[in-house]
Amino acid sequence: LKRLGVQQLVFAGVTTEVCVQTTMREANDRGYECLLAEDATESYFPEFKAAALAMIRAQGAIVGWTATTDQVLKGIADA
Repeated sequence: LKRLGVQQLVFAGVTTEVCVQTTMREANDRGYECLLAEDATESYFPEFKAAALAMIRAQGAIVGWTATTDQVLKGIADA
């Protein structure tokens, strides 16, 4: 990805609090800007998803940002 000049990543998938969040943290640690399409991810437990989203957004989006898929698609179209 670095060789291709990719700097920003959009995430979706399951489970929010394990696979998705861990991958986002790893990508963030490697210098990527991370965005989670929050309605394109899920958990077995709604409270776990809510906690994971809060952690991702914490401290001024230290791990990354979240947005709806509509917002993500609009941002891509407007870029």
